[in-house]
Amino acid sequence: MDRLFEELEAESGTSVECLADRVSALTGMDIDIDVLADEEWMTVAPFVLAVGDRVRIPVRGSDPRWFRLHTVTHELAHVLCGHSRCETLPMTFEQLRTPARSCTLVGVGGGPAGAAPSDVVVAVDAAEGEAEELALRLSAFVRAPSLAHA
Repeated sequence: MDRLFEELEAESGTSVECLADRVSALTGMDIDIDVLADEEWMTVAPFVLAVGDRVRIPVRGSDPRWFRLHTVTHELAHVLCGHSRCETLPMTFEQLRTPARSCTLVGVGGGPAGAAPSDVVVAVDAAEGEAEELALRLSAFVRAPSLAHA
């Protein structure tokens, strides 16, 4: 994981777009970040991140800015780790309010959308845990300068 982070060679305070370009250069994947309206968001296929050499990272425009940043860095982390899918796509801010889904968002486990908490089997998903760990580092790296001015 440290090697992946170091290979990015991005400067602290870099933009999300620059970070996506670096991930694209390192992996050879064509990366599109799509900010979607709520109507478009409803059509996002679950779990699909990469098809062939193309990656589409959908984010819902109505979600808070910090959450959209986290969604993008989480998906970029999956790409860096060589994963072609994400168990939490499509991610929305509302999922943080549902305990089973919020567990999934932090790589602890969870269940299918709509499952009652009692129906959920909590298990560690290695790919989600790996992506989440790297995403947290990437998010802090991208946001560092704005925190310095706060």
